Order: sequence, then C-alpha cells, then structure tokens
Amino acid sequence: MLNAILADDEPIIIKGLKKLIPWGELGITIVGEALTGKSLMEQIEDKLPDLVITDISMPDGSGIDVMKEVQRRQLHTKIIFVSAYQEFSYAKDALAFGAVDYLVKPIEKSLLLEAVSKAMTQLKEANEDLSSKGKLAVYEQKDKKTQLEELFDRLTQGDIRWEEAQRKLQSLNTQFTASCFSVLYVELAHVQLQDGRWGEHEKRLLVFAVSNLADELIQQYGSGLVIRKGENLCVIVNHLGIEDNLQHLASEMRDKISYYLKINVTICIGKPAHSLQELRQSYMSAVETMNYSYFEKEGTILSWYQNERRDGSDHLLADAKLAVMKAVIAKDKQQVQELLGNLFDHAASNANGRKESAVLIVYTMLTDLMEEMSAVGIDLQVSPEQRKDWQQRMHQFYRFRDLTDFISDRIMDILEQVNTAGGSREAQQMKMIKEYIEEHYSENITLESMASQVFMNPYYFSSFFKKHTNENFKQYVTNIRMKNAVRLLLQTDLLVYEIAERVGYHNPRQFSDMFKKSYGKLPQEYKSQIKGN
Repeated sequence: MLNAILADDEPIIIKGLKKLIPWGELGITIVGEALTGKSLMEQIEDKLPDLVITDISMPDGSGIDVMKEVQRRQLHTKIIFVSAYQEFSYAKDALAFGAVDYLVKPIEKSLLLEAVSKAMTQLKEANEDLSSKGKLAVYEQKDKKTQLEELFDRLTQGDIRWEEAQRKLQSLNTQFTASCFSVLYVELAHVQLQDGRWGEHEKRLLVFAVSNLADELIQQYGSGLVIRKGENLCVIVNHLGIEDNLQHLASEMRDKISYYLKINVTICIGKPAHSLQELRQSYMSAVETMNYSYFEKEGTILSWYQNERRDGSDHLLADAKLAVMKAVIAKDKQQVQELLGNLFDHAASNANGRKESAVLIVYTMLTDLMEEMSAVGIDLQVSPEQRKDWQQRMHQFYRFRDLTDFISDRIMDILEQVNTAGGSREAQQMKMIKEYIEEHYSENITLESMASQVFMNPYYFSSFFKKHTNENFKQYVTNIRMKNAVRLLLQTDLLVYEIAERVGYHNPRQFSDMFKKSYGKLPQEYKSQIKGN
C-alpha cells in the first residue's frame, strides 16, 4: 500500500478529499492529516509518505515551504497542490518546484484521480531497485486479507452497495459458513490517551498486538477478522449465533489483553446479524452500547441489549434530589453521603446511556442546591467563573464514577459552608416555616400561631419572616392559598365555595374578593377565560 497525507487548514476540505475517491481501491492508505504547514512537515518526517496532497496557503508554513523542505532533505515524497487561488503564479511556482499537479478548489473527482494516477506512475518509475519493485507489486496486487478488511470496513460504514460487496466477495473467493455475524467493539482510545507509557511508536505496537491477539482468539469461536476504527478496534466474528460463546470470547480477549499488556479495555458486543447485509446494524449497536461504558468501570463486557434499558423515573429522581437538599440543610453529613448514592443511581438510570444527560442531571441538581441555600439565607461563595470551570471539568470526566466523586466533593464543600454559616440555624427555621405553610394553608394560620410554632415572639417573627422572604407573613400565606385555588379551579369541577373552604376561607365572598385582587377577575370569570383560550 502507498501511504498518503492530506493537508488543509479547513478540516471539511480534508474530509471531502477522503470521500472523493476510493483510496483503498487505488492501493493508498491515508496515514495522516494536517491543518498547518508545520504539522505537515512533522508528519512527513515521522511517516515518510509516498504522496502528499496539500493546500498551498496554510498557517505556520505554506505548501511551497513544505515542498522546498522535502526537496532539501532529498525525500522521495510526491506532492499534489490544491488551492482556492487561481492565479497563474501559484501554479507556476508549484510546478517549478516539482509538484506532480496543481488543482483548483472545488476539486473535481476526475482531475484528482488523474493527478493521483500520475503521482503513482512517477513513484513506480523512481523506484527501480528490486526492493522497490517488490513493494510496487504489492501496491498493484493487494493481498486478500487487506482487501477483505477494506471491504468489511466499508460494510460497517454503510458506504458500499450490497451488490458491489457480493461481487468483491466472489472475486476474493471468500465464504463464511456460520449463520451469524457479530461485532465486538474494543475501546483502546482511552487507554492510549491516559496511559503515559504509550508514545506514538508504542501506540502502534499496542494496536498491532491487540489486533493479533484478537485475530487468534476469533479462530477458536468461528472465523472473522479485525479492522481498525480510529483508535479503537472492530472485531467481526462469523459464528453459530450462541450468545454465551461471544461472552466467553469477549471475556477471554479482555483477560488476555490485561495479562499480557497490563491494560484494561472495555468490549461491547453488537446485536447478531443474520447476514452480511445486516453487519452495519451489528456494528452500530456495538458502538451505541459503548455509551453505557461511561457508567461502568473499565474492563467491563457490555452487550447490545444494554440499549434496551428502561428510562428512569423523573419522580424518583426529583424525590432523591429533595432528600439530599433536606439532609444538607439539616447538616447531617452521614445522611447526605448515603442519599447521594441513591441520587446518583437515579441519575444514571434517567441518563439512559447518554453522558451529556448524566452531566446535565447532576449539574442541575448542584445548581438547584445552591439556589435553595440562597433562598434560605446562606450565601455560598461560588463565582460564575467557578461554576463555568465546574461545567468544563464535568464534561471532561471519562467515567460517571469520576463525575459523581467530583459532585460529592462539591456538596461536601456546601455542607461545610452550611455548618459554618452564621445563618444556618435561621435557614433551618425558614425551611420548616415554609414547609409548614405548604402543608397547613387550608387551616387558620395566623402570624401569632406560626410564631409559636418556632418559639418566637410575634413581633420578632414578623421581622424575621420579612427579612428572609421580602414579604410580610400574611401576604405570603395569601399567595400560597391563591396559587392552590387556581390549581383547584382549573383542574377540578369543585364549586367556588368548595374551593374557598379548601384553601382556608370560610367566607366565599371574601375568597372571591381576594382572588379578584390577585388575578384581576372573579374565579368563574378567570376559569372561563382560561378555558376559552
């Protein structure tokens, strides 16, 4: 295979170039991508590509600069320039320095194919020694395994028609005798990113070692092959359709990788496909199942039916959040820690395999708790910048466990502030007062009766209540009653005098007057208008 690097300061152009022509069928592997001239030159030094297709105008070193450096070092890399600039001088400079061709954006498929073919011809002519001739023979006649890997890669991506895939299978004289195909998706990206042992060279060796190990194990359970998907691996198994066999294969693969390479990998088993036409569905189900690995520990084996977990209950999640808030206000550290475990379980269930949903749920819970503290008079020292930093860090955690540890630490910090806040006792009292009003608004609540509930002098209680709510006590109770009156008016068939009694008014006329004062209309008029709208 020939190696090529694509370079452009616009990622969308690189993406378009990768899809414009069938690189694999031409015997070309894209081994690198670069967005700047400097990055391109570094990759050329590292990978020594046969072909480079690059924009002329790029930051940190133009294409012409790269061309000059390639010639100065006497590298055999062939370069094709592409550019949005149509001035003759650019083309003249490019060709003068030995470029294979110069293409103007938007690039036509036929012109790119012609330029690449020209470059391949030049490469063949430049390599006349025996070893080079042998290499070019490999380029022209790829081995069967490589062709199969490319075909199955396209099948999983869904970018090849089934009729074309059948013709290629027939030309390769390949037959799969077992009834099912399943994809095992092996996660290596996180291992490589997080483990300091792996440099670029070591990473390539790691992928090679895992691929070989997986390839050997497949033969014990059926047949198949291993293809690379970015930094991860896609293991395709042709088997008899027995789920336990796949579980054993995945477990053995994980355990041997751990034993020989000292790393933990997560493996997801895709839904069985009963023909190669369904292989993409198996691949996609394995990839989607990998979302659930966020909620599991490393080294877990997950299967496709993880996607069919039931959504969690919003009601239970809300109850769990409320329980944590009450425990924080009560300054009960042990209870807070116990309740957080329950809350995180509900958060994971409600997220249903989606990392972003999990982050949103726990962050919302944290902000709700801070707002609740503020409402009861505890001013937490958390700046907007600090909140933003929290959000960024929460999105960067690779496992849900790391996220919950971070949230637990933040809540313990809040609990510490509650413990040391001068108004903590008052906060608890206000919490109790509000809860009492919510539960007893239908009764004859007076300022004096409420003051006695919290063992305060009525005059002090009046001042205390106004300080924490910015409302006088009587108006606060009236507002609670009116909100509940509207609820009963719109959601039940109760008569006005029945609603009046239920929200604490024994005189229906007084209730109607108060209602009109609050909402501008009498109860029946209000109901008729809302229903009409």
